[in-house]
Amino acid sequence: MDKLKAMAIFVEIAEQGSMSAAARKLGVVNSVVSKNLTELETWLGRKLVYRSTRNMRLTQDGHKQLEHFRDILDRVNALDVHTDEETVQGEVKITAPIYLGHQLLVSHIPEFHRQYPLVKLHLELSDDFENMINEGFDVALRASQMLDSSFISRRLSDASLVVVASPDYISQYGVPSSPKALVKHQCLVEGALDSQRRWRFKNSRNEQVSVAVDGAVSTNSGTSIKQLCEAGLGIAQLPSFLVEESIASGKLVEVLPDYALSNFYLHLLYHQKGTRNLAVKAVVEYFVAKLSGKKY
Repeated sequence: MDKLKAMAIFVEIAEQGSMSAAARKLGVVNSVVSKNLTELETWLGRKLVYRSTRNMRLTQDGHKQLEHFRDILDRVNALDVHTDEETVQGEVKITAPIYLGHQLLVSHIPEFHRQYPLVKLHLELSDDFENMINEGFDVALRASQMLDSSFISRRLSDASLVVVASPDYISQYGVPSSPKALVKHQCLVEGALDSQRRWRFKNSRNEQVSVAVDGAVSTNSGTSIKQLCEAGLGIAQLPSFLVEESIASGKLVEVLPDYALSNFYLHLLYHQKGTRNLAVKAVVEYFVAKLSGKKY
């Protein structure tokens, strides 16, 4: 059992109020959260969470351990990553989606190189999510998605979604009056999974609204979705940081602004073996420090 990981998952359960919400926030499947909680309780020999089909709450021991675990995690996160740049060397292979890589990573690389001149970075930007191990990547910048439990995820920041369409599309097909009206529209879907074809909203009464969307085009590239949307091929749901310039220039218009969409988060992903590599640790800690806590 990775004790630090299990503690971090327990803290997230307490903060999110449920194991399923913690799983969504961490970007892992529910079974990973449940397994780590069970192993943590077994290791401690005490129950931390009361579970039922309807709700979840911390036990008395759970409340006591919560602050203890937070303190441990804070101390671990505060440890220096061996800042003697002369001893940090090697090659680190990084992957990121094209737009995110350009916007968030490239501008920080010159300063990283000045701090760690003996570390060689190989940055590969692609909207095709390769298997990190098979492709030899050490670090990946990702938006929220299901993660393999063998990887460590360092959360960077929250990001918001927005639904947009081009003025030409709106002129020809009109504006959907509600999320349910999207079924009558062409929607551009990022990815081929059924889960990516279901968009989730909250109305003004904070009620969940879920709608299955479809359209003539789907792709794994958010940048391509934006371009197709600007060309009038349909309505798209995209990260706000990806379309804010297009909205400001009038190429895209926000639709359904009265309905809130679920936020997601950005994170750095690296394999557990990377914790023993000083160059990988330097890359992770550097970009976590540069990108954490910002709103995108």
